[in-house]
Amino acid sequence: MLKNTNKKKYQLYLASGIGLWRDFFKPQYSKYFNKKIDLFEPGTLGGPEDHRFMPIGIACYDLDKINHSDALLVYMKKYKPIDGAPTGTDSTWECGYGISRGKPVIMLIEDEEHLDYYSVQWMVSFSINAILTTNKKIAEICRNHPKFVHATIIFAETGEQIERRIIEYLDNYYRSIYSRSGVINYQVDEQARKIFSAKNLSKNVFTVADPDQQVSDFLAPLDKLKFDHDRDSLKVCETERKISHYLKDKLTLKQLDQALAAVVKDWDQPADKIIDCLRHSILPPFARVNGRHSGVKKTRPELFFELYDLVTHHLILEQRFIKSPTFPFDLGAIIELYNWMNTYALDDVFDNSQFRQKEPTVWKKFTRRDAIFTGLVGHLLTLKYLLLITEEKPELGQKLAKTMNDYNLMMYQGQVLDLTLTFDSLEKKKLLEKMDSNSICQLYSQRIYGICGGFYEAIGELAASAGNKEEQILNAKEIDRISPLVGMYYGLIQMVRNDLGDYIIVEEESGMSKGMKGVSHSDISEGKVDLAFLAALHSKCLSPKEKNFLLNSLNNKNLSQDDKVEINRLLWQSGAIDLTLEFIINLINHVKDNLLSVYQETPTRTKWMFSLVDITKEILIPFKRQAFKNNWPQYQFDHQLLDNISEYIFSFDQLDRSARLSIFNEQN
Repeated sequence: MLKNTNKKKYQLYLASGIGLWRDFFKPQYSKYFNKKIDLFEPGTLGGPEDHRFMPIGIACYDLDKINHSDALLVYMKKYKPIDGAPTGTDSTWECGYGISRGKPVIMLIEDEEHLDYYSVQWMVSFSINAILTTNKKIAEICRNHPKFVHATIIFAETGEQIERRIIEYLDNYYRSIYSRSGVINYQVDEQARKIFSAKNLSKNVFTVADPDQQVSDFLAPLDKLKFDHDRDSLKVCETERKISHYLKDKLTLKQLDQALAAVVKDWDQPADKIIDCLRHSILPPFARVNGRHSGVKKTRPELFFELYDLVTHHLILEQRFIKSPTFPFDLGAIIELYNWMNTYALDDVFDNSQFRQKEPTVWKKFTRRDAIFTGLVGHLLTLKYLLLITEEKPELGQKLAKTMNDYNLMMYQGQVLDLTLTFDSLEKKKLLEKMDSNSICQLYSQRIYGICGGFYEAIGELAASAGNKEEQILNAKEIDRISPLVGMYYGLIQMVRNDLGDYIIVEEESGMSKGMKGVSHSDISEGKVDLAFLAALHSKCLSPKEKNFLLNSLNNKNLSQDDKVEINRLLWQSGAIDLTLEFIINLINHVKDNLLSVYQETPTRTKWMFSLVDITKEILIPFKRQAFKNNWPQYQFDHQLLDNISEYIFSFDQLDRSARLSIFNEQN
């Protein structure tokens, strides 16, 4: 079949009254279209100008054209319709319908009177994506107009340039749909390399402050740790919690410098080595990648940016708390600093993990003690940087630092739970075998909340606090409640999915990533259990011998390829893989139906959050391929177990942070 070389790049729908189109648009603008862009002009259908006699078929045809368009071009202004109806009624409905379908909307504006007309159409002005004009003065006014601060200005010097300018705009618009994550990553990387250069790290770590004696006292139990037992890891967690608790009412630059001085003194290493440790901890996320706009995907800064953008997007610069255009990327970089310099540096010691993103972990390259002190500095530096980037608004800096410090206090409670649910001894495995499925699923839920969901919840709180939402939305208090929950669920979705992805045998799936630790089944070999494993272990479809194999695989550092395949067979056959995927889908739908709908935004804005949280079923493909190759049967999973864990997680909506870990506290 011959390729249709006449097909235009984009399909546009003209939303305009028939009289307006006939008297103004057609003689002035129609001649500039349908060379490189297909513009559908409803007036060409020949319907009656008096809409009272409009055939229903034309309305249906118009709707179909909107549905299949790439964008709407809107041309509305004051005029006198024949039927005496309010001006632009049909055009407004067309425009609103297109917006609800997530179509980019481009307004054509000719002069200042035309601009005034649009500026009072507040539901439309709130929702448009771009303004097209051939009037240079209008282009300049729109760039600083408070009603159109969020709109892209498309300026064509002549009518002949209109199509080319629209194509350039739509190219960027549709490219951003797919590369938005990369753009955020790139901007965060650029700021991180400036903020966390060796020179700036030295300036902010090595202060002239006197060491804080109380912080020094907290560090004393860390001097002789060998990490040959969980109790050493627990001492680190307790130290972090003590520092967080101590700093709750002392979040000032002076106090943080004194705390840093205490840690540096007790670390007792040359300055160059300390900086090397700190720099190495953040090497993977911020390393330059040749030929690409982004390196390591940064889900945490991306989540922050999207939630911050939802409550800040329409604000002019003067209404924002922090006016620096790099602020959301600076804060995203600080979030990533904490994640790598504190969380991963310490967690890798606890889990004995040797690699992250193909780089040796901090303890592997240096020592376990160096990794522990890297983590302590990462905690304090995070708080200090939050104060530094908000110096023009110190009360905001205090609020953001408090959020992160409170999270640190809670997170190292979750780390204790993570250690508790690491089944690295025969005694622990027997306990796991005896526990009923509901109890173990509750503990698993609290674990993933404590070590992941809580972090993303804090990011949601940072986003709600950092954006001046009171200027933009009416339900600001509700957003304070919802944003942390959206963050929490996003973190849980990511972790459950990553847990499932850990079972993908990458040697058989060349296109799949090996994950952060570079090998499949790493959680099993570390003695960690996840939802799929728990569902299989309590399945009525597996024999005692098969369940015993699963238990013996926990904490097996020498899992063979055959062992990994057998684990996957049992997960597949029991229906545990499908159960886990259904659980993820339940979480996604809960966020979409009950949380994201609270934001007072248009679909063209909330779609970024929808696409961010919407994890597809593609992760199931390698498991299906493996099952088909090996001719594995599959049984139905326990729907009651799925309902129980979904109901338990959804109850988190009504609990505060401490209550979400209450069962662990009681049993601990």
